[in-house]
Amino acid sequence: MTAPTSTRGFEIVTAVMLGLVSVTTALGAWQASSWSQQAADLAQDAQDARDVSVSQAVLADYARRGDTEASLAARTYDAQAAQAADLDKLFYLTKVDIELTKATPGFADIWHEWQSAGFPADGDPLLDEAYLQVRDGWYQSYSHAALVAGDLASRTGAKSGILAQAALIQALALFVFGIAGVNRLAAVRAGVLALGVVVFLAGLALASAAF
Repeated sequence: MTAPTSTRGFEIVTAVMLGLVSVTTALGAWQASSWSQQAADLAQDAQDARDVSVSQAVLADYARRGDTEASLAARTYDAQAAQAADLDKLFYLTKVDIELTKATPGFADIWHEWQSAGFPADGDPLLDEAYLQVRDGWYQSYSHAALVAGDLASRTGAKSGILAQAALIQALALFVFGIAGVNRLAAVRAGVLALGVVVFLAGLALASAAF
């Protein structure tokens, strides 16, 4: 009959590994929690940016319709001014300016440049790049910010999930090392310790994929 064998070396290795796995698991859980909170904050930022983008898009569409109406009315008055007598011409040109004051800031200057050029088809101020940036820039910027924040939230949440899975594996390693001392046979104990090391390294490999 083989007598149970217990060595000082096995006890030292078990104690060291238990401490190492415990610290690693705690650090992984802390980092996973931190990333999870960051992901939640980023998701909220993305939602806020989307909300602002929607409201700004509504305002931009309202401005587009208003600017289109102002431009058409201004062209109508400009055409009437071209056919009117001097006194009436001043009246119609004043009406042109009044209509353009209803438009987006800066639109009137672009419109007058278009007027001076004879209203060329390719010079429509509603298609001017600088004007479009003023009109649509806000909602487009917030929309882009929402996409970026949403992507960061998704990636950060995925990293947190990986660390959470690694923590489960490390918990299994703790269990294996915890039962290593149950059997006093050296061969069995060595095998259990080896299994614990393999599980621990597997957890480390998975955790490293999150960084």
